[in-house]
Amino acid sequence: MDKMDKICPICGSPTYKNVIGSIGRMTVDEVDCYRCGRYIIDQPGSMELDYLMESNQFNNIAMSKISGWIREKQDLGIVKINRRILQSLISLPELNVFEKADKMLLYLAKKFPVAGMKLNFKFGEAFGILEKIRLNKIPTEKNIEFLQNAKVLLPLVAIGRIIDEFEFDFIFQGYLRNEQKYISENNKNITSRGWAYLETFRHPNPDSKKVFVAIWFTDEMKDILLKYIKPAAKEAGGYNAEPIDEKDYNGDINDAIIGEIRGSKFVIADFTGNRGGVYFEAGFAYGLNIPVIYSCKKELFNKFVKQNIKTKDSKGNEKEINKNVYSQIHFDVNHQNFILWKDGKDLHDKLVKRIKSLPLTR
Repeated sequence: MDKMDKICPICGSPTYKNVIGSIGRMTVDEVDCYRCGRYIIDQPGSMELDYLMESNQFNNIAMSKISGWIREKQDLGIVKINRRILQSLISLPELNVFEKADKMLLYLAKKFPVAGMKLNFKFGEAFGILEKIRLNKIPTEKNIEFLQNAKVLLPLVAIGRIIDEFEFDFIFQGYLRNEQKYISENNKNITSRGWAYLETFRHPNPDSKKVFVAIWFTDEMKDILLKYIKPAAKEAGGYNAEPIDEKDYNGDINDAIIGEIRGSKFVIADFTGNRGGVYFEAGFAYGLNIPVIYSCKKELFNKFVKQNIKTKDSKGNEKEINKNVYSQIHFDVNHQNFILWKDGKDLHDKLVKRIKSLPLTR
């Protein structure tokens, strides 16, 4: 029997589990939500969530961004939420209708991967479920049918970044089913037209063994690349990790970078040093639907670090000063699931696990 334990502090949906625990000396809330999935939110994160709600900054749009992000990270295990992640997620732009529809269709294709397979979800119940959650009128756990339908429909709602019941009806029934006809009229299955459209999302380089590595080319990072990143890629799947400085090319280096990324199976982007080129290369790959693994040395991730800064005195003489500089990862990627590594061995081990978890067959 499906049981309900309180409601989710982020989306207000039923939860399987909602308890107070601890990690070391830090108090955390451990939640297993019908919509968001499993996550842990630490005490500063909970305080930030309360502040956002009290200051009217946490609306349904912000909720849908956070809930959707947590749900998409479920394959990586329990998701950790803190103050920084919350601030980063609510600052993201809202997805448009077409992007939300695409996410919902891709999710259904993953759940029902065989053409003609019956979609055994009661989609017509979604409106009532979302309405009850919005009005805080969730039935008790004795209402087994409500909980069973919520269990399968709310993850779809989360993935689609759906704001409310009206948007769900518009996107699922109005757009996916009635206008685009990607879903059959009786919601029975994904249509042939829908499967044809899904083909456009396939990985552009399914047979490639090439991995593009975007890093800061210091002596330390080159050593990390040679001793740990390259072996990790090889161990995880026989991939060849290749940074641009190891390639022979003619003409503009930017053209060479673009060409290498286009032919890669995935990209490893390490943001240690916060270099602009790494942002460009990761963003370009993301736009091509090529998976990106984000990483950064832990001691340089959103922290104050001492750096030698060159400047000039009042007489124009150049000098070097040691200054505390905040190494802030830009909000465009700050919400991504970064591998934070302590040393080369730590990065190697985490990379192997992350590469093996990538959806590289699609």
